[in-house]
Amino acid sequence: MVIHAIVPVKELHRAKQRLARVLDAHERRALSLAMLNDVLVALSYSPVSRIIVIGRDVETGHTARAHGAAFVIDQSAALNDALHQAAADIPDHAAALVAPSDLPLLGAEDVIALTCISGDKPGVAIAPAHDGGTNLLLVSPVVGWTFLFGPDSLTHHIAAARQRHLPVHLLRLPHLERDIDDIDDLIWLAQQPGDTSAQRLARMFLERKGAQLWQSSDMPPH
Repeated sequence: MVIHAIVPVKELHRAKQRLARVLDAHERRALSLAMLNDVLVALSYSPVSRIIVIGRDVETGHTARAHGAAFVIDQSAALNDALHQAAADIPDHAAALVAPSDLPLLGAEDVIALTCISGDKPGVAIAPAHDGGTNLLLVSPVVGWTFLFGPDSLTHHIAAARQRHLPVHLLRLPHLERDIDDIDDLIWLAQQPGDTSAQRLARMFLERKGAQLWQSSDMPPH
């Protein structure tokens, strides 16, 4: 199976707004780029043939090219439209792997596991998010596929696959079931084993702003 990875990246000045209570614009920008870096590192060691990063910022393009990824200027600023724009550059027979840029614990082994459960035949493989969303999506072939990211996207993607008579494979990966959107997610990231760029940044934020973070969090202090 020939796989092209698509990594959509939100405009950096709009990213991670739910963290604005504890992180300023510069810190949120740095966190977004650190997570993108971690995702691209994982994909570069995975069996994908090509990585396409789609976004609007110069820094996003620099980060993409530093990892040998293609950078496409997002013409829409809407996630599903951006994915269709990027997918239009993928050969019809190939598979597309959508990997959001805010999965800093993604590993190459996760991509391998997703491709293994899917096999070489047409089908859809999904690593679900804890909130009913889709955190990794592998579609083979990508031609004719409609991306349906948003609320309850897991249900929508399963329905779309069945409508096309494609088998669906679900892979539960606890470390990928939450993306980094709010303060609890940031604390959770800092506490997980590992030493990714985003984890180092999250731990630095926790060290500098510990009391403020815990006060704004729903998690019990450690």
